Amino acid sequence: MTLHRLKGEHGGSQREYVDVQLDKSYVAFQGSQQEALAVYLSGNLVFRFKEPATIKHIRVHLSGVRRVSLPSRTGWKKSCKEEEFYKKSWDFHDAYRTTPEVLPVGDHRYPFTVVLEGSMPESVERMKEASIAYFFTVEIGRKHGRDVSYRKPLHVIRSPTLYDVAMTLDEVWAEKLLYRIHIPSKAVAFGTSLDVNYDFVPLLQDLKIEYIESQLLEVREFAINEDEVVSGRNSSTTTTILSSDRYIIDDNTAECTMKSIGGYQFSRTLHLPKTLGQCVQDTDALGITVKHKLQVNARMQNPDGHVSELRLTIPVSIYLSPYYRVWGGDSFVSEDLPPIPVICDSEEVPPPYGQHETDRLYRLALE
Repeated sequence: MTLHRLKGEHGGSQREYVDVQLDKSYVAFQGSQQEALAVYLSGNLVFRFKEPATIKHIRVHLSGVRRVSLPSRTGWKKSCKEEEFYKKSWDFHDAYRTTPEVLPVGDHRYPFTVVLEGSMPESVERMKEASIAYFFTVEIGRKHGRDVSYRKPLHVIRSPTLYDVAMTLDEVWAEKLLYRIHIPSKAVAFGTSLDVNYDFVPLLQDLKIEYIESQLLEVREFAINEDEVVSGRNSSTTTTILSSDRYIIDDNTAECTMKSIGGYQFSRTLHLPKTLGQCVQDTDALGITVKHKLQVNARMQNPDGHVSELRLTIPVSIYLSPYYRVWGGDSFVSEDLPPIPVICDSEEVPPPYGQHETDRLYRLALE
């Protein structure tokens, strides 16, 4: 049976509804799985009946589910696996242990609490190949009439302990080129951008730098079974270019030339996608690994005419920031909220997350 979600606090409506109301609209861990502290989460199961109901059971479950789906080597079918790695249950009434209870017309509220350990894996969403998802499931068994079921997702995010960790590479390459690459922050919030500062000084007379190409790459690794990550069995690895920039020196000589030392100095910005799925945060849990890196390619023409290339790879990380939010776990948006959809009587699917309150995911400050 589908019950309507609560509109506002009560909305003046006497329609039936069911909801899981939480003191936090998301769970945020700060630091890695080894260093993050536990988070205390409290909430209430709330529902309204418009007529008395004889209840057999009232249960709430919080589940964590891992899913991996990989194409087979033959290409005929996919290898899929879905498993529950976490479960916490609250049993507010069970007719097998007690007599059935008759609930009167009106609103009903059942509080619950849970401590989530900092070692729990964070949510990984919107990838076709794999996911880590948490959700509440409500089960209300009625002696007469259809049972009530309802499901609501819980988003778990993880942010770094230190945000502004800079990185600088300052080297001489092949006695031809002095370069300095500076990244103000290796940790980048999802939906924002990565800034890179470059200094290049040719050490070889008549060495010509043609262009500097910067690419932000995302590497995804999945294994059907967690213990197969190291062996590589039943696993898959894909690399995607999230953002790319080619800076041609000849086109920008006037603005980037350092005349005093005969070098070049400039900055580039790589913009991240603003939609989960096109890009996801760094993670390494339960056989699902996502990493990011900056790849730099400097193409040069030597005095004798042959071409040389300097290729560098610098690790960076992308995290979901509590100061930005993703509406419905999908696209990165501003502070303006989209309209709330209305659930019709004929719909049998659970109502969308966030209808009864503002979705503050990735927006509130860490506690």
